[in-house]
Amino acid sequence: MQYIVTAKEEKFEKVRTAVFVDYEAWFYGCKNQYQAEPDVVGWFNHIRDKGQIDDVFFFADFSHDAIKDHIVKLRNISNSIIDCSKGDKAKEYTDFIMLDHIYQRLFRQSDIKQFILFTGDSHFQSVVAFLRNFNEKKVGIYALEGSLSPLLAEASDWYVKVVPSNGRFESIKKALLKNLSWICEKPEAIPTFSKTVSVVARNYPEYQEKDIANVLSSIISKGIVKQEEIVIATSGVTVKKLVVSVMPAR
Repeated sequence: MQYIVTAKEEKFEKVRTAVFVDYEAWFYGCKNQYQAEPDVVGWFNHIRDKGQIDDVFFFADFSHDAIKDHIVKLRNISNSIIDCSKGDKAKEYTDFIMLDHIYQRLFRQSDIKQFILFTGDSHFQSVVAFLRNFNEKKVGIYALEGSLSPLLAEASDWYVKVVPSNGRFESIKKALLKNLSWICEKPEAIPTFSKTVSVVARNYPEYQEKDIANVLSSIISKGIVKQEEIVIATSGVTVKKLVVSVMPAR
């Protein structure tokens, strides 16, 4: 499991904690955006080492073939798996059922000091604000990168954006190609390996330079980006200019 720690860094406190996971959104987000599955075990081990976990609740409509077998996997972590199947009704109930369980836990167990939500949905902004402002609870948010509502992020004590391991590679690759695509429109610009790594790291501080360099080396080896030797007219110095072989779709 890979984590992108954003401006409001992870501040998991070692107090009694209840965790609520919109597994349906996490699963389909990984599947559709990254062609991957959630690394639930890796994530759970991470939070278990950080805090005093009272219980972890997973919520999803498990009636569909793509996700139904995941109930067995989740039982290796928790018995609190809430099937939000809607039968023949068109309305989605997962968010509402998850909200109901959060409020129930708040009112039935006042000794829970910290609530952790795995969701990026703005529907949870109100309950997060209620937990923090009127009940003095700490609230942390985990969300798949690209799915976190700014309103929800602002309402929480802290938040962390999460991507699957292969998703991180693709995200850095996208950032590199976006930068090179823009640079290629400027004839006077000469994007070199080190300069490109430096610029992308500055524009995307969630990525380390060594990771950017590794991805850039990979896409060069695959022929997606080429290095062409050119001579700088003003100095006579020979450098290797990066050129995108196939321009990314806009």
